[in-house]
Amino acid sequence: MSEEKRSNKEGCAGWFKWLVGTFIALLGALGGLVALLDRGQTPPPSAAPTPIVITINSGNSGSDGASGTDQQSVVKLPEDVFVPTAVPTPMPIVNQPNTNRPTEEAVTTFLYEAVLAETAAYLYLDSSYVSWYFAGDLLSIMETEIASLLNEGIIQAKYYDQTLSYIVDIQFVDDFRIEVDSCEVWSADYFSVWDSSYLSSDAPALVPQTIVIEQLGSGWFITDVIFYNAPAFCS
Repeated sequence: MSEEKRSNKEGCAGWFKWLVGTFIALLGALGGLVALLDRGQTPPPSAAPTPIVITINSGNSGSDGASGTDQQSVVKLPEDVFVPTAVPTPMPIVNQPNTNRPTEEAVTTFLYEAVLAETAAYLYLDSSYVSWYFAGDLLSIMETEIASLLNEGIIQAKYYDQTLSYIVDIQFVDDFRIEVDSCEVWSADYFSVWDSSYLSSDAPALVPQTIVIEQLGSGWFITDVIFYNAPAFCS
């Protein structure tokens, strides 16, 4: 090959390299422009949380029907606050036929219904819910606590962790007394009745306890709870 032909070939190659380089540069610039345009676009707004709205009636502070004022407060709570899907109604324990004792399954169901009633009572500040399941001094203590929260304008949103809580043992002491060893995990958030503001919270905690259920008249009621330092008989 002569020197002239070699020179022409090198010139063509140079033009080709220039064209390729220019094309690559244009692609890079176009990519930067697209990224800049994307950056300038406003992302679509996320869906606003849907608050849980409840009504607090200050006239429902006691199971004896005594009422204070007729003032009602509408409270908006965060959407992750636990609220029973259905407000619990009295679910008495039914004894087995020809005996004075219920089944263990009936006791377990009764205790979970009591948990829902307790949750509703402190959430709505209405102790009539717990009066369906609790009796004696224990009921009086809960009524006093709820009345105090109501007077202070504080909602206690309790959360019972059903996935971590469990019953260890159910003991039928006699035909009128049942003792249940239970491992329960509870937490709580506190909100203002007046402006729905968040106040404080209790972190999840394991609460080992023995629940005393007694047959009073024709019904069974929780009359006492004995608490222990964790972990006690819980694993």
